[in-house]
Amino acid sequence: MSPSCHHDNAAICFLGTGQQFSETVLRTVDAEISPAKCLRISDVETLYADLQEDGRFDGVGHLCTLIADESQAEALIALSQEPNARFSRVKFVIAYENEDYGRELMDRFGAQIISNQISVLPMNVNLTTWLLILRMVVSGGHYIPPVLVRCRPSNPHLPGMNGFDAGPGISSQNGERPVTGLTPRETEVLGMLASGQPNKIIANQLSLSEHTVKLHIHRIIGKLGVSNRTEAAIWFHRNGGA
Repeated sequence: MSPSCHHDNAAICFLGTGQQFSETVLRTVDAEISPAKCLRISDVETLYADLQEDGRFDGVGHLCTLIADESQAEALIALSQEPNARFSRVKFVIAYENEDYGRELMDRFGAQIISNQISVLPMNVNLTTWLLILRMVVSGGHYIPPVLVRCRPSNPHLPGMNGFDAGPGISSQNGERPVTGLTPRETEVLGMLASGQPNKIIANQLSLSEHTVKLHIHRIIGKLGVSNRTEAAIWFHRNGGA
């Protein structure tokens, strides 16, 4: 079982090139996300070779967070779906530079990203914001940039959606927006939920109590005909907003 990233035997692994994840990035994370230690590995094959069966990097610590650059994104998504004990409690993150790439990523793999709790980390924001997002993720949060929330797959049969049981109410017919009956406030809550915001953050940003937010989410789930908040978030991404 992997420890929290706030333990001194934890490791944050950057998966990709030194161009995306420079020594400066690694040193900054080492200093700011203490006491976890950072390392960079070039690809998934090297990751498998270096990571021990108990999920530990020799001389570094147990893997707690795995952050992949764009070139390794699809490999990370596949990794997140493997029944491998080494990754069972690892937080998965995809880092991206270009907004168009982020939209394409959500368009193709939105269902997996939501259902497997993969966070999406923008690299084109200021350092303070970037560190705040990363701290939230390594602490157990799930983050998707709001700018990507309204992305949806142009074709529900894209590879990124294969094998996912959407459930009633999720897919629209003939490309038309479904009629949901959501109130403006419920639509607002759904959008924030779909961007990975926890109830406490939604409540603070909308000046509501957490109890009220929970009631809104309960009503949203009922109106959309889905089973839980994850399916509600997937519904949002697949339909481009309520």
